Amino acid sequence: MRKKFGKLKILMICFLSSLLIWILIAAFSIYQNQRNNKKVSSITQLSTKPPVDRLNRTYFAITKSNNWTESNDMNLFSYEAILANTTDKDLKDWCIKLKVPDETSVENTWDCTAYIDDNYLYIKADELVNEKLCSKSETHFGILLISENDLTFRSAIITGRLCKKLSSNTLFIFCCIMAVISLIAAIYGIVIQGIIKNQATLTKQRQEHDNQIIEQTMKTFSNFIDNKDTYTQGHSTRVAAYAREMAKRMGLDQQAQLTIYYAGLMHDIGKLTIADDVLNKTSRLSTEEWSLIQQHTTNGAMLLKNFTILPEINDAVLYHHERFDGTGYMNRMSGKDIPLVARIVGIADAYDAMNTNRCYRLKFSEERIISELDRCRGKQFDPDIVPYLISMIKDGTVYRL
Repeated sequence: MRKKFGKLKILMICFLSSLLIWILIAAFSIYQNQRNNKKVSSITQLSTKPPVDRLNRTYFAITKSNNWTESNDMNLFSYEAILANTTDKDLKDWCIKLKVPDETSVENTWDCTAYIDDNYLYIKADELVNEKLCSKSETHFGILLISENDLTFRSAIITGRLCKKLSSNTLFIFCCIMAVISLIAAIYGIVIQGIIKNQATLTKQRQEHDNQIIEQTMKTFSNFIDNKDTYTQGHSTRVAAYAREMAKRMGLDQQAQLTIYYAGLMHDIGKLTIADDVLNKTSRLSTEEWSLIQQHTTNGAMLLKNFTILPEINDAVLYHHERFDGTGYMNRMSGKDIPLVARIVGIADAYDAMNTNRCYRLKFSEERIISELDRCRGKQFDPDIVPYLISMIKDGTVYRL
């Protein structure tokens, strides 16, 4: 669950990072688009007649619709004009520049504005009518000119800003699509993360509840065990606490620590099969009685033979009296062949036996216990584990558990 949660978190970070990247690229494309839209383009047109090829271009055409002469011998010329934009961009702030002879003036206009400066006629958009010439569109307008001479327009210059729409900006559209996909993926990841987190919480709660049931059950059994001997009340609980602390200091994970704790609680369950008069005998045990005492390991393993969910507990019950040098009981195992849980519980069991009063002797002093642990390193106890218990004694941890 943790690995899955971690991988999902990495994926979410990737999606959110990609979302940010696509937004930045989209913002850059908007900036570039606006920058390009500010540029003024100039188109020189050699003819004022409508072109044959009218696709994807901006063109201007003007035709004389009427002309007459006034009483003052001034000629009036009426013109109809068209400005077409067949590109995929909008034409803004457009202006048309035409060469006119001297003594020419603007008498009237419609749907445009016009003025003459330095023998050039300037025609601009009417702000109220056709300020912007949209893509794939055209605008019609007219102008009335007065001139002493005949007017003929041979060429024209069109200026303006060709503004590309964001909707036609391929990079911007692609970034928007990718940003939306990244956002959807991130939202989906957040939802899934919430579901997984909720499941993990429920699982953890169930595990804690199950652990409480197991612990309470095992503590109940350990109380049954310890109550058979008035001198060993609380023994199993203390052994379990010492064993768990050693496992913690050895760097074992929490589940292993918990399992070793359970093993400590149950390690003497086989004593339930030993008669009270043998278990609590204050005088020297006979050979037969000592054999019965030794059998509490195998008897305990038989009692737990169907408890297979935590096999380490059975190992602790069966092997906690094995010795590192191979002289223990019941299987004469030695060294690392003895399961780790049994080696840890065995040391904790021996320490509590030395640190409590028994029916046949008083408890040992702290100095003597440490001396015994050092003396039995590599003999009775695993030499690699003994230092952890000694450190617990010296720093007072054993007295706080």
